Amino acid sequence: MDRLTSMSVFIAVVEKGSFVAAADVMNMSPTMVGKHIGFLERRLKAKLLVRTTRRQGLTEAGQLYYEHCRRLVRDADNAEALVNALQATPVGQIRITAPYTLGNHVITPLVTRFLKRYPELRVEIMLADRKVDMIEEGFDFAFRIGDIMDEGLVARALPDYEMMLAATPEYLATYGSPETPAALKHHHCLGFSQREGGKFWQLIGAEEETGSPMTPRLVVNSGEGGRQAALAGFGIVFQSKVILERDIRDGTLVRVLADYPPPTRPLHMLYLPQKEPVLKFDAFSAFMLEHLYKRLTALSAL
Repeated sequence: MDRLTSMSVFIAVVEKGSFVAAADVMNMSPTMVGKHIGFLERRLKAKLLVRTTRRQGLTEAGQLYYEHCRRLVRDADNAEALVNALQATPVGQIRITAPYTLGNHVITPLVTRFLKRYPELRVEIMLADRKVDMIEEGFDFAFRIGDIMDEGLVARALPDYEMMLAATPEYLATYGSPETPAALKHHHCLGFSQREGGKFWQLIGAEEETGSPMTPRLVVNSGEGGRQAALAGFGIVFQSKVILERDIRDGTLVRVLADYPPPTRPLHMLYLPQKEPVLKFDAFSAFMLEHLYKRLTALSAL
């Protein structure tokens, strides 16, 4: 017999005062009620109930066991309720990681919208421009730019991560707008120290196999730093559409060499394979895939 069911039957007998009343509550026969009580007494090697023709009472062992049974059954019911709630409404915490620029400009704003939809959820975001070990560091989702190696993870492809060249209208009015990648050598180019050593820019359609060489006067290891230098009119910046979008849309920056775009880079959302569906993960995955496609597709039109 199932011990937890037998405990529930025992509680019903104590609280209802008879096998017959307990049988009605438990939707079983009085004989079956007696079998459950007998099962517990044999297991415990102790008498739980004292029955006479006029009344039924608890032994000392029965009183102690009844109090513990009530707590155990209540805890089991609460645990089931929590699991059922988990399946009905997403609850709990989700840990995600993403690169700085993508995380600041795209992922975090979308996560705030996600949390407004699901108020029982909590999200922790760690931004890092490095390959994070999801299992070792305990992350549920990772957004990664670049090629994906076989790591035993589920990889959902997103629209490619796109880069662009841009400068202020004032800078271009002063120095002219380059018409070919070769003309970049005559311009102030803002280098990014985390990309190709900051010594050339790979552009589609450029004649040079290794890209367009340039000697930057200013090299910054931050996308935002390069953006600020470009906004100050110092030169042409090579950065992601994600970080330059607002400036391009309001005309503060103007796209340069639009006919020679930088190669795109693959972008994926990664997560661990799940043996069973987990509502909070399913909700997050569906929401982010839907909204990231819209967000990144809109960037492609820049």
